[in-house]
Amino acid sequence: MTLGSTPTDSSGIPAGCVYVPGVGFRVLQGGTVFTDATSNDSAPVRSEAAPCSKVTYTYTIAATAPYATPTDWVVLRGSATKTVKVVRIEYSGVATAATAGNYVRIVKHTVANTGGTSTNPTAIKHDSNDGAATALILLYTVAPTIDGTSTIWKMVRLTYGLVTAAAGTWAQDRYVWDYGQEPYEPMTLRGVAQELAFNLNSISVPTGGLLDLSITWTEE
Repeated sequence: MTLGSTPTDSSGIPAGCVYVPGVGFRVLQGGTVFTDATSNDSAPVRSEAAPCSKVTYTYTIAATAPYATPTDWVVLRGSATKTVKVVRIEYSGVATAATAGNYVRIVKHTVANTGGTSTNPTAIKHDSNDGAATALILLYTVAPTIDGTSTIWKMVRLTYGLVTAAAGTWAQDRYVWDYGQEPYEPMTLRGVAQELAFNLNSISVPTGGLLDLSITWTEE
């Protein structure tokens, strides 16, 4: 089977390379050059957990109370032009009194929400040279209409710590999901009909409740 020609350097010497399916051979990339005490230069072969070299964005909302008896609160809507892959989620909260058992459902939609009232906060670029995110964040202040085909991806149950905890009494839970630690493909959104929603299942937020949420995704 012919895979294609091997890249060579300016002197025609074959370069170390890997085969990328559907693309062909590509030269291996090195890491930062290191010079030892005797002035010898070397560089490690660059190794990374996919997809850390892809265009990446994060949206974070902090110390914010959702609307009353919230369903979908924060939604990441897919892109018309890119494949969106969720690679990290972080969620926590506090309340006037420590509260156990409150939870958030992380739900995948294959039919986009309609109705409701929402804003579209801007995500942070991990590299300022990247273009703006094509996926869309919807921050709801009035509940949307959710299609009945939505399915729960993860259920997160936390203890909310005290808003003003005394020294030594902090008991806040924090949920972190990081794709880099998992042996399977990340949650993927294809097209603008697909969404990932953070849904509080119409349960009232505890008195004085303030929630923190961060979601990171790539676009390719």
